[in-house]
Amino acid sequence: MLYSIPFSYFQFFKLLLFISLINIPSAFADSVEARCDVYPKGEDHSDVSIPCVFSQQQGGISIRRSDQVFHELTPKRGELGYYIDQNNDDVYREDGGLGSIGTIFRFKHESVYIYWDTVGLPNNTRKDYNSKNNQSSDKNVNLAYDQKVSLLGISFHVSCSNDSSLNILTIKPSALKGDNSVIRQEIDGTVTRTEVADLNADGSPEIYVYINSVGSGSYGNVIAYSANNNKSLSSIYFPPISDDKVHSKGYMGHDEFMVVENSLVRRFPLYKKNDTNSKPTGGKRDVEYKLVAGEASWQLKLVKSSDF
Repeated sequence: MLYSIPFSYFQFFKLLLFISLINIPSAFADSVEARCDVYPKGEDHSDVSIPCVFSQQQGGISIRRSDQVFHELTPKRGELGYYIDQNNDDVYREDGGLGSIGTIFRFKHESVYIYWDTVGLPNNTRKDYNSKNNQSSDKNVNLAYDQKVSLLGISFHVSCSNDSSLNILTIKPSALKGDNSVIRQEIDGTVTRTEVADLNADGSPEIYVYINSVGSGSYGNVIAYSANNNKSLSSIYFPPISDDKVHSKGYMGHDEFMVVENSLVRRFPLYKKNDTNSKPTGGKRDVEYKLVAGEASWQLKLVKSSDF
């Protein structure tokens, strides 16, 4: 009889895990183009329907949306269906809500309905399930970064495909008095934001492009250029945080960057010895940089930090 068959807790857990995954088509075990409908918390309708890429590997989940929002989810130990996102907030996966056509994630401020089929996207983006090798292509999923900023009469057009772990960053300046050559360089990660400022108050703007690596660490970096006397661009050196043993203590990524008055501020969570990457418990740290002249070029110099 069924009730007499030995059934260990481990076997039961494996069954539950299998059930939680059956709503994902088997062909999409690693990564799949999908449609994301975003619902504000408490709302029963959504005006946002966008392309996204859903990835799952070893229990971790990544959702990359075309509106430049990235979700990195880590399973919460002992709580089936619950995850921790990159901001340390709880996320609940409601698999049964859409049956076999998709899944629902309940975030702190919104819900994301993920549909395996892309029917209904504004740009009629669809996955071609019958394409060669039975694989979907990323060509129709627009995750690219494209932003124009200007200051003091100088403009910058910043773009990046943001479609892999390594990408090509393009910066197109305009209105410089001398050289307006386009800058292209490979970056490790994806562009998250761009700011223009004049941190050293010399009347010539700088462009700051913020980058985070792909993966659970989401390690930050800054690509920056200065418009020397509004004539041409020269690179600004941004030192790795690991070079400073004092200010990098407790650092494990998840950086945010912002211009605050005449400084560049880097903020990241602090990790204690036994913390996991998804759950820091040491508070946060703001690290302040000033733009100074170096021996060969401009550089962002770490001047102080504060923990809170």
